[in-house]
Amino acid sequence: MDKQTKKEIRRLTVKVIIVAMVFGLAFWGYAFVYRGRTEPPAKYPVTNQDAAVYSLRGQIQMLSQKEDLIAFAFEDRKNEKEYGTYIIPGLKYTRTFLSAQGSKKAVCTSMTPQGLAITPEYVLISAYCHTGKHNSVIYVINKETHRFIKEVILPGRPHVGGLAYDEEHNMLWYSSNVNGIAQAVSIKMDVLQNYNYTENNMPVQTNQICSLYGIMRDSFMTFYKGCLYVGCFNKYTESNIARFSVDGEGNLINTFDKTLGMNFEMAVPLDYSTISEQAQGMAFYNDKLLLSHSFGILPSRVVFYEQSDKRLYVNENSARSFRFPEMIEQIVVEGDDLYVLFESGAYAYRGYTGNVVDRVLKLSLPKMEAFESRNEVGNLD
Repeated sequence: MDKQTKKEIRRLTVKVIIVAMVFGLAFWGYAFVYRGRTEPPAKYPVTNQDAAVYSLRGQIQMLSQKEDLIAFAFEDRKNEKEYGTYIIPGLKYTRTFLSAQGSKKAVCTSMTPQGLAITPEYVLISAYCHTGKHNSVIYVINKETHRFIKEVILPGRPHVGGLAYDEEHNMLWYSSNVNGIAQAVSIKMDVLQNYNYTENNMPVQTNQICSLYGIMRDSFMTFYKGCLYVGCFNKYTESNIARFSVDGEGNLINTFDKTLGMNFEMAVPLDYSTISEQAQGMAFYNDKLLLSHSFGILPSRVVFYEQSDKRLYVNENSARSFRFPEMIEQIVVEGDDLYVLFESGAYAYRGYTGNVVDRVLKLSLPKMEAFESRNEVGNLD
């Protein structure tokens, strides 16, 4: 190869790199600047409830390639509305507030779903602004009709990685972290039910804000047998989950002590256990602990662990794993159903993930437990 040919190849390589950089910057600008813009609410009068990336048929066709998932999710759901699924609202635009200016009304086009809770009346989904400009929200969906009811605006911009519903005290908890301290924040359900974006013109009123001892980050949570369970997400190293007790009014029992100079509430866990990395959600079913794991565009998994009745303990030797589409988030157990939330429908992710799941899926736990594949593992990716 002569010198002139080598020069031409170098020039061509440089041109290709420059073009790639230009397109990359253009995409970044659209995804994280233009898409993160603040629009006046008049342009979008209500939070978008027809936010599905796919039609129901398109979603089923896409997931039909996951033969096992179809068996768990849709086989017994034909007579249910939307095949038992719930469209995640607000993926196109969501009414919220501009955090930097307090209660200034705004519309966010980059909400990313994170947490999930199921109550007798509602399906609740939390989401945060991917660009970090807007207040986080909770979407309220009618459990029976599957219709979006309203958005509830949260104070500030917590990641809201988890939601947990305490049915006995009719209390909703969400994950938060302030100044590097893990926190659990509660909202009374009657306050949430009465909240109105237009009339309140401010974030929802919280009930308790309690720091959590022994947890680096409050990444996900669930409520089970009178206790709040909180877990931490780590990318590459093991982390832990902890169990906290609540009092007769549904508040976390804290060690607030003015004599020690403490000016905030802090709860100490009753018990804790280490878990493997990349955990995104947890739930309990009969004698089993369920953990969802995901990170980036790699396939997700839900792992069943045998669970001791006496203490919180993750028995790794008892693990049974099911593979799921990428970007799974929180999981919730209600009866014999497993509700599953994904974040792949968010604008920031749907362009490069292989399988976009823009709905909460409802799976049959008995079918999952009875399922046996060739490798004794549910192959859902």
